Amino acid sequence: MKARIVITAGGRVSVFVDEGTLEAGRGAVERFFARLSAQDVKVAWDGQVEQHRHEQEAVGTRAHAH
Repeated sequence: MKARIVITAGGRVSVFVDEGTLEAGRGAVERFFARLSAQDVKVAWDGQVEQHRHEQEAVGTRAHAH
């Protein structure tokens, strides 16, 4: 699973997983921070994982043909 990691100038780290379910993304983020910790990289993570899309969200389409 691919992820994007963004580190702001203020030192905030955000991890974005664009594929899969919320649970799969949560697992990927947890593994990422666990691997950092195992390598003695000090990162304070609040444990929060957010979802910014809905699993059953309807997608509207419109087709036009000549």
